Amino acid sequence: MTAPSEDAYSEALRKIRTSKNRLMVCFLTFPVYVYAVGRLVGQGQDITWLMLAYMALYAGFGINMSVRRCPDCHEQFFVKKYFLNPFRRDCAHCGLSLKQQTRG
Repeated sequence: MTAPSEDAYSEALRKIRTSKNRLMVCFLTFPVYVYAVGRLVGQGQDITWLMLAYMALYAGFGINMSVRRCPDCHEQFFVKKYFLNPFRRDCAHCGLSLKQQTRG
């Protein structure tokens, strides 16, 4: 099996960082979601569409993050056994840092 090129390696790390950033946006916008739900409930509006949209977005970003593989060890980057740790800054298995740009 041949090692991936430097471009493929950097691209894999970029995709891992992007997937982490997307899930972090969901975490950080949660207060906005709570505020919007409160306003809609206060006005007697249906909140089903908002709840489903937010849950689907969160689930999609979480799944995207959980399936990302480390370019070094080819294991799931953020998942050690069964649980996703979105706050990791390095691979759960080999310790590869997200800040690293190239091999070495």
